[in-house]
Amino acid sequence: MIRLCINTQTPPIHALPGASRRRGARWKRGIDYELNVGGVIPMVRALLKESSGSWVTPKSRWVALGDPDLPPEVETDDGYTLETLTLPPETRAAYSRFKESIWRSFHTPLEYRFPVADYTAFIEYNFRTAERLLERISDFDLVYVHDFQQVLVGGMVGSAAPALLRWHIPVDLKGYPEPVRRFFVKSMEGFDGIVVSTRAGLEELIRAGFRGHAFQVYPYLDPSTQRTAIPSEQTAFRERYGIGAGDPIVLSVSRMDPVKRQDLLIAAFETVRHHHPTAKLVLVGGGSFSTRTPDPTIPESKAVRWDAHLRRLVRSRRLDDAVVFTGSLGPDDLQTAYSAAHVFVHPAPWEGFGLVGVEAWCHELPIIVSRGAGIAELVDDEVNGVTVPPGSATTLARHITRLLSHPEEAQRMGSVGAMTARRCFVRRAAPRLREILEATIQRYEWSGLRTTRGLGDRLR
Repeated sequence: MIRLCINTQTPPIHALPGASRRRGARWKRGIDYELNVGGVIPMVRALLKESSGSWVTPKSRWVALGDPDLPPEVETDDGYTLETLTLPPETRAAYSRFKESIWRSFHTPLEYRFPVADYTAFIEYNFRTAERLLERISDFDLVYVHDFQQVLVGGMVGSAAPALLRWHIPVDLKGYPEPVRRFFVKSMEGFDGIVVSTRAGLEELIRAGFRGHAFQVYPYLDPSTQRTAIPSEQTAFRERYGIGAGDPIVLSVSRMDPVKRQDLLIAAFETVRHHHPTAKLVLVGGGSFSTRTPDPTIPESKAVRWDAHLRRLVRSRRLDDAVVFTGSLGPDDLQTAYSAAHVFVHPAPWEGFGLVGVEAWCHELPIIVSRGAGIAELVDDEVNGVTVPPGSATTLARHITRLLSHPEEAQRMGSVGAMTARRCFVRRAAPRLREILEATIQRYEWSGLRTTRGLGDRLR
């Protein structure tokens, strides 16, 4: 079995009031903690659930950036031990600014204005992460690092243990100046392998000059986490947000961020309402983990500012009775939102994948996504959904209106989408990931850099 260490920026859980802050405390879900949401966290949890005790040793370790509510180490009843590290407030704020600039650049082509003054904080976060991993490195066969926030960790871990990077955001380096492109490619090459989300991403990585081991695996989820809410739950959801019993619901789920382009969807909905006066647009989402901790130099976080901008846009278009902001929803309420909806729309022009579209498919919803979203690789137009040109409110409005006007067509697309979603179930991804992890460890061991226990002993 593989002794696995997971590394993400965002911790998988957040504390509930009254939870023990003692180091090494044992926490129970629903009593001491609840799950954090977002694409990366459910994916990692799904993989651990699928593999733990089978080909991954039980009680994996998970290292993440913490917050004041989390103890330095906590044992969860979810099958892993969480270890967190902290940054001084000023360093964390500077790190968040640099990290957000990277994130924005990959979601907004040709926008690569990095705050160089904050780069040292980005380095410090990566260094502290690597330092924490190295403290227990002999306990692991492989370190599985998730996403660009820790892109420097592979080179820092170096010859101590094999490290695999899962890259979740878009892979598009064509518009970057050569020094910036080289920075990302060389940083990725510091890992013993990289996994990207789409075929297009893999091809772009090769075109960018990446010289290393690269793999493509579609993002995935645990289908058991997707359930249809019973009618009473859907009724309660509608009543809570002032949605009439017969009002059609157009749903969008994503963080509050300008690159997600909820403003585009609001503009489109002005046209939709002319044809469907009772339709409601439900926007689900809040800030990211890092942006929920405001920069001390600015009074509001990016998510708060974007939310306020969207609300002003709604008022200016006189859509106050048509657009519902729910903020972040817990897992149960999110399932109810999907269950109550009629059409799902993800307007972000550029997206690494868009796992929310798969969640919508699990609820047999037709999806409308941008052609710049990775999930568009799985959309067969007019069969399981619709792809639209990035940035076109007019096209969004036309397709939303058509699907609301033809519910039988929408239902047919959703039914096919539910079958497509199976391509993104963890039970399909896990065997391929096992091959990748084992091959990465084997290459490392054959190099003679390190003799490991666990998997290494079994392979000899």
